[in-house]
Amino acid sequence: MSSQPSSLPPATPPAPPAPPTLGARLWRWTKRLLVLGAVGLVLLVLTVLGTYLYFSRDLPSVEALRNYSLPQVTKVRCADGSICSEFFEPQGRRTVVDVKDLPPHVRNAFLAAEDADFYKHEGLDIFGIVRAAVKNLIPGSRKSGASTITQQVVKNMLLTPERSLARKIREWILTPRVEQALTKDQILGLYINQSYYGQGRDGIEEAALYYFGKQAKFLSVGEAAVLAGTVQSPNRINPEKNIVKAKQRQRYVLGQMAGQGFVPQAVVDKELDKPIVLAPRPPPEVGSYYAEEIRRTLVARYGGDAVLTGGLRVDIAMDPKLQAIADEAVRKGLEAVDRRQGYRGPVGTMDPARFEQLKPLLAKQIEEAGRRQKEGAYVADLSSLTQSPTIPAPAGETPAVVTETEQEEEARLSADEKLALAVQLQPLKEGLRLAGVVTEVDDTGKKARVDLVGRTAELSFSTVTWARMKGKSAPTKMSDVMKPGDIVRVRVTRVTPSPALLEATLDQIPLVQGGLVVINPSNRYVVALVGGYDFATSPFNRATQAKRQPGSSFKPFLYGAALGSGRFTPLSTVNDAPEAIRDPYTGKTWKPQNYDRAFDGPMTLRQALTKSKNTVSVRLIEAITPATAIDFARRAGIRSELPENLTLALGTGEVTLLEAANAYATLQANGRYAEPLLILKVTDAQGKVLEEHQPAFEETLPPAVAYLTTSLMRSVVEEGTARAVTELNRPAAGKTGTANESRDTWFSGYTADFVASAWVGFDDHSPLGSSETGGRAPLPIWLEFMRAAHQGLPAREFEVPPGVVQVRIDPVSGLLAGNSVPGRLESFLDGTQPTVEAPPPGHVTPSDFFLQEGSRGGL
Repeated sequence: MSSQPSSLPPATPPAPPAPPTLGARLWRWTKRLLVLGAVGLVLLVLTVLGTYLYFSRDLPSVEALRNYSLPQVTKVRCADGSICSEFFEPQGRRTVVDVKDLPPHVRNAFLAAEDADFYKHEGLDIFGIVRAAVKNLIPGSRKSGASTITQQVVKNMLLTPERSLARKIREWILTPRVEQALTKDQILGLYINQSYYGQGRDGIEEAALYYFGKQAKFLSVGEAAVLAGTVQSPNRINPEKNIVKAKQRQRYVLGQMAGQGFVPQAVVDKELDKPIVLAPRPPPEVGSYYAEEIRRTLVARYGGDAVLTGGLRVDIAMDPKLQAIADEAVRKGLEAVDRRQGYRGPVGTMDPARFEQLKPLLAKQIEEAGRRQKEGAYVADLSSLTQSPTIPAPAGETPAVVTETEQEEEARLSADEKLALAVQLQPLKEGLRLAGVVTEVDDTGKKARVDLVGRTAELSFSTVTWARMKGKSAPTKMSDVMKPGDIVRVRVTRVTPSPALLEATLDQIPLVQGGLVVINPSNRYVVALVGGYDFATSPFNRATQAKRQPGSSFKPFLYGAALGSGRFTPLSTVNDAPEAIRDPYTGKTWKPQNYDRAFDGPMTLRQALTKSKNTVSVRLIEAITPATAIDFARRAGIRSELPENLTLALGTGEVTLLEAANAYATLQANGRYAEPLLILKVTDAQGKVLEEHQPAFEETLPPAVAYLTTSLMRSVVEEGTARAVTELNRPAAGKTGTANESRDTWFSGYTADFVASAWVGFDDHSPLGSSETGGRAPLPIWLEFMRAAHQGLPAREFEVPPGVVQVRIDPVSGLLAGNSVPGRLESFLDGTQPTVEAPPPGHVTPSDFFLQEGSRGGL
């Protein structure tokens, strides 16, 4: 049987699954997206939560803002009731005002400029943040922010001004907290009072007073818009720095005010084309050294925070009119001494071509600067173009705040633009002192021209003949003094209408220093105090912080002690002769010399002080002992340590100007001592009196002795080294002083109205030169002040106290002047006056009245 293979059909592959429908596919991707979204949402929440927790660490508490007190300026009031100084931190020249006291248009100007929806949002403008973020991502676009007013308060008061994402996140976290902690009015008040407005002014009140001369509550719509617009870039668009940009910004703010419905369009239209009118410039503060002494004293008593931020109110004894006279007297006196010292050359140089590159930038600044009422055109003080240490920094204040907008603007400026912006502009007026570039020197015409950018000044050779360089002879032509490209200081002497040339003279900042202290002896008020040539360049106060040798100006205390000892009278005779003296207090032998190197033999005490004889002073201190002289000086008011040896007679003990002036005031007041008063009253911001002072007089010296000492010093003025004082045409007493090698020169003296001490010297104790004496360097300062201070005051005699007798004596013999002898009045302590009458002329007497030691004797 045979078998046949079976035939099987081939295997059929399984049918492919049907493709998912569109709906299935969508569902699957939806689930995936939902899962991813859920995971992303969880991650986002965790990230946000982690970020929140991370950046919430160590954040400042907003609760502190509830009771936060903005730093306020301490105001100092002078004797005439005017505010003559203010103390504040770099960001603290502020007087806080209640935002509720401001009219609606002032508040609304800030809302329009910075945050129109301020009263509607909860602190953060989310849409604005997103819009700014997108804009900031676009390459080349200008960076934009979306900070609300609340955010700016948080940034400025609770955080640092750094630009970083971390700071921004902290700001976002804190902003809602601030909104919960404070009312909208409180936040707006912090913003308006805290903001910086340029020119060293913080807070709207100080800004309104500075720019417009009125309180913030009296600002017009246009003025409010100017200040609101300034906050964005206070150093660049404040109306004094750049009135063109300030006007542009004001128009923007006004437009926003109308657009937001804050003010009617008709009101805005009236303001749009009105010029910005700045008030007259506040008068310059006088008495910078006086004010600094007050500040130092207050800080020592109450601490820096209380003085710089606590809003204290301080009454002081300064008389602003007298202080201004004193300031000017010291400046003029030191400049006269400095000119005698010679010219130190230009303060710098600049290539003429380089200057021409900078001029258009400087000219643009001048064109755009805001002009104050009653002021002329601006000129440029080119001091900042030199790095010379002998020239001061520009007078403008260092910006207290630099905003983010200004940081961006700074980054876009060229080096030349930055250099030009640092140049200080000054309103043109007679007496203006500034630096310019020499552009032309004409020896034939004997003149030179100095470019001040806004104007050109011409100097004639006759005004620079003093400019002798050290080691060289006096200049004979203009090119001996300057050349083109030199940067020199000039003083404008005559302002002429443009485009005529200004008249000016060569100027120089003195290296020599000086000081002046003026006291009203009737109440011991320190009415004026000057501690140097210029506080801005050298704040060291030589009136209170420096101790210098008074030289012969100490002698009145020695002579007063001698008179008080009862052994001497004004007519006691002492021999002016050379002598080698062994000082028992130091063990050294020395030979006192007189300033003029001359010896005049026997003379009275009055003559010896009048001629300032050193040998006589040494003999006096030998007779009464240094301890007696020191005791007298102490009771007069000298508090500094004094050497207990014979050199004290020549004024080797170092004293301050203030204590010297007050010790002379004790003599003027016939022995009545009181502490010199600078601070009269201090109250805190709430009006609580912290201290108050009245003069407390005490009779520390015998009145008659003090009066006799005054009498001796009247001869110094009338016949001796201070004869220039006689031009006052009133009774005056004083004494010159010239320390060894003219390292210190003094004049201290008084009238019935004022006591003053003046000093001139170098800070490093270098000699002034043999020609500079107490009568030549400081006396003109003293006299300049006294001449002006006594204008309109009647001449008054010094009060003669009990215990003084005045008799007519024969000036030749010192005896009583009889009917046959012409005489003069002389003052004596009662009981020491001569009792014997002088013999008639030609009569010889063996009297040795002046040769006996004792109350009428001599040495």
